[in-house]
Amino acid sequence: MSLVSLVKMNIMQEITMQEIDVRYAAKIPVQTRSKLRFNKILAIAEEMVLADGIDEISPHKIAKRAQIPPASVYQYFPSMGALFSTMAEMHFVKAFDLVNETIENTSIRSWRDLATILVDGAYDFYNKDKISEILFLGIYLAPGVRELSAQRLTRFGLWYAEKFALLYKKSDLEQLPEKLSLCIEVMKGVYIRCLNVHGELKPAYKEEARILVMNYLQDFFQKID
Repeated sequence: MSLVSLVKMNIMQEITMQEIDVRYAAKIPVQTRSKLRFNKILAIAEEMVLADGIDEISPHKIAKRAQIPPASVYQYFPSMGALFSTMAEMHFVKAFDLVNETIENTSIRSWRDLATILVDGAYDFYNKDKISEILFLGIYLAPGVRELSAQRLTRFGLWYAEKFALLYKKSDLEQLPEKLSLCIEVMKGVYIRCLNVHGELKPAYKEEARILVMNYLQDFFQKID
């Protein structure tokens, strides 16, 4: 895994630090040497999640694999919740880039186009990134991932609702962020069901998610069209 860029994560944390429980907040390094160690810890933690599962890793196991003192892990991540929340945030911000890229390459003519991008983007986000699948769709949600789930969905809902402001007056979209957050929760439920039944994400379940999201949002947009 290449070194993680902390710039984007710092921006996202500036938005949410006031809302984050201190138990789930990592100490973000400033110096280059510290950044390298911080990223090394995260990279090894991800390798262990992929190889052994969330329940099998600990600060001492990470330190042993990284050949560093356990105190170095605790220096940046005072708890496993802080480590997992940082890992989740690092992967979560990829969803913003993924959706933006798709929007830039799509002709947006109606709310249905934006809803389709939301469904396709969620599927690609989970399907192309195993860590995201484990963290956000796994049966055993890691500490720091579960607790901050609502906050992440609210943030994404607020951000994505702005995309609809290109087509509608903002005053008509006040309830949309919450509805988009609920759409994401619905899609998560569909994909979790797919993983439980098939062990992998299937395109047919993306279509199920699309039907649910379209039907749910249609009622909202019919009232403002």
